[in-house]
Amino acid sequence: MKVKSVLKITGFIFAFLIGTIIILALVVDANTFKPRIQALAAEHGVVLNMRGDLRWAFWPAIGLAVNEVSVADSDTPQAILADVKKASFLVAFVPLIGGDLQVKHVLVDGAVINLSVNEQGVGNWENILKKKDASTGAPQTAGATTDKKDLKLSIEKISLHDSQVTYTDLGKGSQLALKNINVDMKDVNLKGSPFEVNAAWDTLLTQTKTNQTKTNHEQAKDPLQINTKLRSSVAVGEGLNSLVLDKGEVELAIRAKDSTNLKIQYSLKANDLKNNLSYQGKLEIPTLNAKQLIAAFGVPYKTANEKALTDINFAAELSGTKKQIAFNNVKLKVDNTHLNGRLAVTDFTALAIDADLQGDTINVDDYLAPPLPPVVPDAAGNAPAPAAVAVTGDEPLVPVELLRKLNGQAKVAFNSVVFAKMQLEKVLYDVDAKQGLIQQTANANVYSGSIHAKNTVDARNDKAQLRFETIVKSIDLAPLMKAKGFDKKMQLTGHIHANASGQSVGNTRNQILETLTGNFNFSGDQVRIAPLNVEQQFCKAVTLITQEDLSQTTWNTFTELQKLSGKATIAKRVVTVEDVSANVEKLLLGTKGTINLANGSYDFLLPLKLNRDAKDTPTSIITSAQGCKVTSNYWVERSLTLLRCKGAYAQMDPAKDCRPDKDQLNGLIKDYAAYKLKEKHGAKIEEKKSELMKKLDEKLGGEGAAQKAKDTLRNLFKKKEDKTQ
Repeated sequence: MKVKSVLKITGFIFAFLIGTIIILALVVDANTFKPRIQALAAEHGVVLNMRGDLRWAFWPAIGLAVNEVSVADSDTPQAILADVKKASFLVAFVPLIGGDLQVKHVLVDGAVINLSVNEQGVGNWENILKKKDASTGAPQTAGATTDKKDLKLSIEKISLHDSQVTYTDLGKGSQLALKNINVDMKDVNLKGSPFEVNAAWDTLLTQTKTNQTKTNHEQAKDPLQINTKLRSSVAVGEGLNSLVLDKGEVELAIRAKDSTNLKIQYSLKANDLKNNLSYQGKLEIPTLNAKQLIAAFGVPYKTANEKALTDINFAAELSGTKKQIAFNNVKLKVDNTHLNGRLAVTDFTALAIDADLQGDTINVDDYLAPPLPPVVPDAAGNAPAPAAVAVTGDEPLVPVELLRKLNGQAKVAFNSVVFAKMQLEKVLYDVDAKQGLIQQTANANVYSGSIHAKNTVDARNDKAQLRFETIVKSIDLAPLMKAKGFDKKMQLTGHIHANASGQSVGNTRNQILETLTGNFNFSGDQVRIAPLNVEQQFCKAVTLITQEDLSQTTWNTFTELQKLSGKATIAKRVVTVEDVSANVEKLLLGTKGTINLANGSYDFLLPLKLNRDAKDTPTSIITSAQGCKVTSNYWVERSLTLLRCKGAYAQMDPAKDCRPDKDQLNGLIKDYAAYKLKEKHGAKIEEKKSELMKKLDEKLGGEGAAQKAKDTLRNLFKKKEDKTQ
């Protein structure tokens, strides 16, 4: 048979088949299949309501179109699970004969899908799936094999327009709705050739019920709405085993209490999707105002610097598997801070995090809450009444539930950090977390010295337990005082060394402060304090009491503290300075007092002791070569509390706060007068006193009777005092 004849016969057969299909489509009404289709659905427990007509499609594509279709569970036919306004499916006829499924167009228009979970956690679609499994028998085992060839699929166009999916959780009282869904894809294939995807939808998250115990303000939360636009080039490999996303971009417009926009750019290549998934790609957030984003979710967050968190961008290379993800070559910009390094979640199930970041400079103070106005004591140095003290909420500081799940390590280093107004250099921060036990270390250079800190947070119990240890070495006080803003009224120079340790229990700010206890030890080298001269104040007090003239001396405007050392404790929000000593020329200065963190006040007594040296005589003791001369032994080798410093530590001013203590001074004046009287008439007074006691004994009945009477009266008066108290 000739080839030409064969082609004619083949063409005739082909034309006959096509003609038959067209005639069949014209003669046979597609709606005649509706009862059979609905019956097949009912066999699987599905109520399929086809309100519109079925229509045939013709050459060069064959298929069906349907309007007004709804799906419901046969047990609850009135509860519509899904409703489709219009749908069509067209398949190329000629490739189909060769086993190649080439879909011309898949169109779904006006689909509405309603999913819900009741208060027992059961979904409204689960009953249909159970009936399907029961009607088809046991599902195929995971290890079963099939001889079916991989599907050859290509679709010219897929369109999903004006559709909606709603998910309601009655138990949690929340609803998630995807509205205005529009998806368009062209030249979809499984051959690895790229095709374009354009999609847009609106996400609306609302609370369907509120907690009655909450306030009206807490109940009136604005619904969260996110308008999403997505564009990407997609390539799907044969066998659905690989995926390539390129030139991807997602734009989010977030609308809630406030509004903000977010753009994400990405590319991704994934392999072995069915078995051992692995992927790599790039992710970039060109610009982000994090403060607006936080505000959009209704979370109030104010920072000391209003511009903090307003200029952020992020870029990284990503890679991972089903169990982990890593961001390499991270480039993160937060306002004026730049960080580079690596971030990873090494185990999703264990929430294991591994981070290693290197930053240039950061001002941590910018990102903290704005400082509260200082609590200023009154003119007498007393704390204000409780009503006048600013009241703040008991803010949670330790998220114990999250910390129990956290595992991993993090290392962050900065060239320069500003924290609590202090300039830190070469800062290295390490943290190791394991199932609620978090250990942290920090090291930094600070004003020619160093700080080494170690603390532990144990969140394995209901309330977190916190422990800390800090070692300070040779910090230069002058720049520190300037940074803290204390140098305008008080100057400190020299170097300080200190170590501290303490502990606390609690999850909130107030709990932690209330239970905080600790011990501090410190010492100083060449420490000077100005504008206060302790030696001058001592001499003034002495001349005031002795009523002598103060020698004409040019006094220094500072006090140099030699061999400075001390210790302090903290408990119940009060720092107690227990033992501070320093030499001021020939004076030994001691300091005792408190710093009240609750009301912002401090109160210190400064006892002084004048020591004698070989050059001094009983009637001539000098405080220093340029100091004053004391003419009585009363002032020597005696601890005298003459000075008191009292005020608000936030506005500490030694020239104003430090004055001779009135009560101590009055007591000292009386004691000095008694001393001088005894010094001048001591022998006569004792002789006269002895003579009077003998006469009194004789009148009262014998030796010792006067002393007994004296003791009886003293006890009597003491009892009366006790009763009145």
